[in-house]
Amino acid sequence: MDVLLLHAGIADSRMWAPQVRALEAAGHRTLAPDLPGYGNTPLESGEVSYVEIAAAHLRGPAAVVGCSFGGRIALELAVDRPELVERLAVIGAPPLPGIEWSDSAQAALAEEEELIERGDLTGAAAQQARMWLAPTAEPAVRELTEAMTLRSYELQLPLEDEVGARWPQPSAGERLAEIAVPTLVVVGTEDVGDIRAMADRLVSHIPGARLERIEGAGHLPSLERPDELNRLLLDFLR
Repeated sequence: MDVLLLHAGIADSRMWAPQVRALEAAGHRTLAPDLPGYGNTPLESGEVSYVEIAAAHLRGPAAVVGCSFGGRIALELAVDRPELVERLAVIGAPPLPGIEWSDSAQAALAEEEELIERGDLTGAAAQQARMWLAPTAEPAVRELTEAMTLRSYELQLPLEDEVGARWPQPSAGERLAEIAVPTLVVVGTEDVGDIRAMADRLVSHIPGARLERIEGAGHLPSLERPDELNRLLLDFLR
């Protein structure tokens, strides 16, 4: 089966390395692109349609796996181009339009913004790793997350006033009940409370969706608890 892996906003395709190995060893064809403004894909001024970009990677129906920001794209793809989505997995559920962050999450995001405005991009990347990863995350995972986040700043900040995102309307948040494919929602027990609540909402609104919690993982279980996530994905795709 073709499997499209869509990375989180604090990451790039490197977050999927353990899953690519496991999925390909099981016979799946994996596609793990860097979205525009992440990793090795530059950002260009103008309007960006992440759903169209994701669809362009597919040659037919596939399993679509998205984490956080990538999960938003996966959900939008499932409702806007349902003929391309055979199975859907959302990891670290995204806050969809209309969802307000809690006071604690807003404070943490404001701290990131302040560091960026001061020009301390390294500090901002470290702050994001602290916000999103479990306290027990391995140092190598923390270092990689900081490096991926810093790379996104380098690509996006010079063009932040020249780029806009285009999303299907109405958004997936209003159309969750239309999703008619097997759906797996995965969330780390140490993820931000807002994200855990969003995961519960997805499961309650997507018909037949199944929720799995990964003990001790934060927002990037693909790196924090790769063996557990690999097991869940392989079982789901079997």
